[in-house]
Amino acid sequence: MSPRMSVFAALAASFLLSGCFFSETPKFPAENAVAAFGDGGRFQGYDRTEDDRYKKADEAIIIVKRRGDGGYDFVNEKDEVQPISFHPIAGGNFVGQAPENGKSRYAYVVFRIAGNEAFIYVPDCDKQDKAQLEKLGVVIGQFECRIDRVADPAAFFASLTLGEPTSKLVRE
Repeated sequence: MSPRMSVFAALAASFLLSGCFFSETPKFPAENAVAAFGDGGRFQGYDRTEDDRYKKADEAIIIVKRRGDGGYDFVNEKDEVQPISFHPIAGGNFVGQAPENGKSRYAYVVFRIAGNEAFIYVPDCDKQDKAQLEKLGVVIGQFECRIDRVADPAAFFASLTLGEPTSKLVRE
């Protein structure tokens, strides 16, 4: 997975890259979504660089709009919309559950929110303990891992090795 992935790509298109977690049905109920971004707002996206710094991402102003169902719409500068809901996990992090555009399945990212910054982690299936994943019900594929049989998705995501954040959003 590219460490220079753009913020919106991390939320939308990057779910198609190798090592990502997905499910055919939502693993977190919509009614359990929380307001991780409050009422929403305007955010600037930053990509993490190889030297552990952040660089302002090109075309990465994200408008976060709260929806009536408890989720959010992340809207980029091209007015492309990525629906996403947030669900708390241990350690104060949140799992973002997002339907993949054009597919009938869901992809997952982890957010750590610290003040006005939201760090985005895209856990890599290839960098996890394979035996432990299989024990928890994960079906390991060639390019991604399916979590439909995982019994406790919150505990599952809290147990993952997140690695470094791929990007971050900073409230303007």
